[in-house]
Amino acid sequence: MMRRWFAAAALAALAGACGREDGADKTQGRGDSTPPGSMSGMEGMSSMEEMNDGTAATGAGDSAAVPLDRAAAERLGITFARAVMRPVGRGTRVVGTLTYAEPRREYVNARVMGWVEKLYADFQGKPVRKGDRLLAIYSPELVSAQEEYLTARRLGDSSLMTAARRRLELWDVPEDQLAALERTGTAQRRIVLRAPRSGEIAEKMVTQGQAVQPGDNLFLIADRSVLWVDLAVFESDARVLKVGMPVQVKVDALPGKSYAGRVSFVNPAVDEKTRTLTARVEILNRDGALRPGMFASAELQPAATRRLSVPLTAVLPTGTRNLVFVNRGDGQFVAREVQVGVRGDSVVEIVEGLKPGDEVVASATYLLDSESNLASAMQGLMLQMGMGLDMGGMKMDEENGP
Repeated sequence: MMRRWFAAAALAALAGACGREDGADKTQGRGDSTPPGSMSGMEGMSSMEEMNDGTAATGAGDSAAVPLDRAAAERLGITFARAVMRPVGRGTRVVGTLTYAEPRREYVNARVMGWVEKLYADFQGKPVRKGDRLLAIYSPELVSAQEEYLTARRLGDSSLMTAARRRLELWDVPEDQLAALERTGTAQRRIVLRAPRSGEIAEKMVTQGQAVQPGDNLFLIADRSVLWVDLAVFESDARVLKVGMPVQVKVDALPGKSYAGRVSFVNPAVDEKTRTLTARVEILNRDGALRPGMFASAELQPAATRRLSVPLTAVLPTGTRNLVFVNRGDGQFVAREVQVGVRGDSVVEIVEGLKPGDEVVASATYLLDSESNLASAMQGLMLQMGMGLDMGGMKMDEENGP
């Protein structure tokens, strides 16, 4: 159909051009009394009227209309659909890494100056239970504080004894060592630091014989029975993020396994380098197979909402805009620019440009785009030829005036 139309239009344009040239030559050669150019001027006006009528028929601002025969369209694989209200939603695949949950991390630090005389937690990653010995510190300050407490007990000075005991407690002297101090009446040379929680030694910042100062972090103990997944979500997909939405997490190192979780936090700031938001998902690690640092992927499934939509294949992206071919009502289809919104797996939301019930071409839109562009180009070409005929007639009248 398109090739036949193009051939007919090209032949008509060629015939018009040849007729104009022959008529001009014959008129000049014979000196006929008929006013030269009068017919060509009328033909030019007629051509302009026809082009104007054709342009008006397509509608102001629309591209050239493309007539479609339904039977021929089926043979070409062209299908049709209507813009309707339907649920639109699509899962978004994101990636991230596993990390320790911050509420399950705890530092062990020194409260007094001293030297590490015995290191029990002697390598990173070692599992520990709450109350396990981590290291023993010799501190002259602790020895002096114990001597003051014992002196106050011997003197029977309750206020001094209470103050001295409180000082030892603030230095994290364990309760069992205080009990041994009272029972034996002898100052302990070393203080033993114990694990404040169960977990594993995530970080170790101390070695045997090292001098430590008050406030120095010695260990980081972390529990990985619950882990966080920090997912990197592109800012264009941020609209689907909701705190509490369910997420299925998969880990490359454990194929075939899936871990259920929920989004517990969305970072309010966008990373300026990666243009992503961090969404935090909390998952249970019951079997201990998950480890911090593992690469993970997840599928975000937002709740689908009803939106005006058409099939994805009905939208023709041109790079600067999105087009759909809409039935004008008389069986002819025109290209119309639309604004798209949320994309589903097979449909896309139409924010602006269509109304419910509009019929659109649902597939093979590139065929209509080519024919529409060709029709517009031929209309412009034939309009220029019509104007040329008119101008040629006026010029000939002037040359062969009475």
